[in-house]
Amino acid sequence: MNGKQLALLVHAALLIGVLLWLVPALTQWDSRAGYLFSLTFYWLFFCLPVIGLHALPGNDGRLFSEKLPWRDWWLIPLLLAQIGLIAIVAFAPNTAILTNGGMWLAILIATINGPLEEMAWRGGFLATFRAWPRLGLWLGWALFSLWHVPLALSHGVVFDGGAAALIGGAALLGLLWSWIAWRTGSVFYVSIAHTLTNLFTFWVLFDRNGFAA
Repeated sequence: MNGKQLALLVHAALLIGVLLWLVPALTQWDSRAGYLFSLTFYWLFFCLPVIGLHALPGNDGRLFSEKLPWRDWWLIPLLLAQIGLIAIVAFAPNTAILTNGGMWLAILIATINGPLEEMAWRGGFLATFRAWPRLGLWLGWALFSLWHVPLALSHGVVFDGGAAALIGGAALLGLLWSWIAWRTGSVFYVSIAHTLTNLFTFWVLFDRNGFAA
């Protein structure tokens, strides 16, 4: 394992360690503002640096490409089915509590979070571990799943299904997105799927916890 690969792993581990303290501290001060500040910290000090230092320099020309070989076109219906399942399971049962304010906030956060996470976790690990793509897939997936543990420690923020659903859902979806990025060499379609998934889940989360009140 070379220095750049070790640096990426250390960066991810440090992020998780800092957020294990930061998320509970900020959400104890103010649950809603603290949660959003935690996301902003994560974008600024993990996602953007990883994109700039790892994903972009390691781009082989396919990382952000929408082109798919004919044998992989079935991945688009698969992602559409995944988004539809999230809409049915996590979104549809909660339509009674949804507001326009929650929708607009969810659109804003999802549009930032989805692409940044895919470019960092999938793109960064895919580019940095290009010589060992399977290792990069599993390491990126494991650390992506673990970064949701600090979020589960938020004070005053209720997640549908609790911490198990938050972390388990991130792990299952992260595995799907990691495999598709590994198979295609691109984060284009998984970024769209991640954004739409976040739109549904954040909308419910924000309105359930009064973020848009």
